[in-house]
Order: sequence, then C-alpha cells, then structure tokens
Amino acid sequence: MSDSLAVVGFGSMGSALVAGIVRSNLLDPKSILIIDLDPLARDRGAALGCSTAADASAASDAGIIVFAVKPQSFPELALSIGSLRASTLVVSVMAGVSLSRLQEALGEHARCARSMPNVAAQIGMAVTTYACASQCTQADRDLVLRLLGSVGTVVEISEPLFDAATATGGSGPAYFFLLAESMIESAIRLGFDRPTADRLVRQSLLGAATLLARGDRSPADLRGIVTSQGGTTSAAMAILESHGFRTMMNDALRAARDRGRDLSAAAAKQVSLTGGIDQTK
Repeated sequence: MSDSLAVVGFGSMGSALVAGIVRSNLLDPKSILIIDLDPLARDRGAALGCSTAADASAASDAGIIVFAVKPQSFPELALSIGSLRASTLVVSVMAGVSLSRLQEALGEHARCARSMPNVAAQIGMAVTTYACASQCTQADRDLVLRLLGSVGTVVEISEPLFDAATATGGSGPAYFFLLAESMIESAIRLGFDRPTADRLVRQSLLGAATLLARGDRSPADLRGIVTSQGGTTSAAMAILESHGFRTMMNDALRAARDRGRDLSAAAAKQVSLTGGIDQTK
C-alpha cells in the first residue's frame, strides 16, 4: 500500500474509514494525515496516532487522498491542495460527486475512485459501492478494495448505478430501522412494556439478519421456514401483502434513487470549476 494517506474531512465517514484502516493494520497511523478545520476533529485524529492539519494544502504530497467532505466544500479544497503527484490516487466518499466532476476539479488524468459506504462503517460492517475512473490501474483498484474493505463488504458497480446503489445500500439501514421502530411500537400496543418490546424486536431482527448473512438460503426460503400455512406468521404476511408492502418498498427505493439523481445534479453545479488542477508532480 502507498506509504501515505491524507483524509480530508474527519466527520462520521472519514473517522470510520480511518478507524477501519488502523484496525486492519493497513497503514501505520503515523503515515495518516487528518485534515479538518475543526480542532476537536483533529484531536480525535491525533488520539488515533495520526498527524493532523487544518489546511488542505498539507495533502498535496500524499500517495492517497480521501475526500470525505460535503460536496460544496470540495472545489475550494481541491484548489488549496494544488497540483497532485501523477501517482496520487484520489478516493471520494462525497455524495453526488461524479467521477467526471472529480477529474474536472483535479485534472483530466487524475486517478479517481468514487465510493459510498453506509452507516454500518462505524462498526466495520458497511456495504460500500465504488466505481473507478478509466485512468485507474489494476493496482489502484486493488488498493481501493483494500481501503474500503476495512469497513465492511465492497461491491464494484458501474457509475450509472450509483444513485440506485445509494437507494439500496446507502439508505437501506434506515428501512431496517423503521421496521424495528414500527415493530416495537406495535408490541407495546399488544401489552409489552417498552424495554421488553425493544429487547424482543432487537434480538429477533439480529437473529434474522444473521441467518440471512449466512447466504445459504434465499430470503424467500427463510421466510417460508417461519411461515406455516394457516399459522400466526401466515396471518401477518397476509396483512403485509394486502397493504402492498412490496409496492411500497419498490416505490421507496425509486423515490430515493430519483432524489439521489436530483442531488447529484445539484452537486455537479456546486462542484463545477473552470479548468482543472494540473498534475505536474
């Protein structure tokens, strides 16, 4: 792996990624530079053994640069960094910023990868989708896979599917949390106190997710094991089906996908720069 990493932005995603890299022993913390305007964020980075800076220009000599900031902050940060080394690999975890926009800001020959982890990166169990620019070498792709793999499962996709992937994997945990929330409230209405309802639902969903993660049976097969004809689960399934559960889920994912497209278009306008950064180093 490259001998140096600069992470621009040390919020939830930036900090989760660095924690995963350190936990996986991919890099010595001393070779990781955390760049953030917030002194508290820099303190958190220093606590991991990383070096810190407030000015993005400090990232210019890094072998790998990760941008984990809001899209509207990116153009100014890219200008602050200035010219990159020809060997520098850039990895974005910025929502809605396309590979073409990254290269518009960093130079058309920039070796860039776009990625989107989800909230489970905090515990090393994210699913992260990514796409690499054509300028990336196989070594670059392997490096991106190792970096992102430090916080969970990694799936390479074609860039046109990014908004759909965000709707499925990025937003997916929220759908799961809403299911848990609804089940807890319903259990309380059936007579349980909140702590008991909470415990029943959390463990039920954890067990179900663990069975699903084994991968030896499809979701439909697992559902069939629980659902006996004429039984209690069958009665519940009939209600969910009659209320259009599948249609609602389909509509929800489409709405998330479409909103992602809108946000990507807005981000493109914010990120657009006149000219790129010349890679001369």
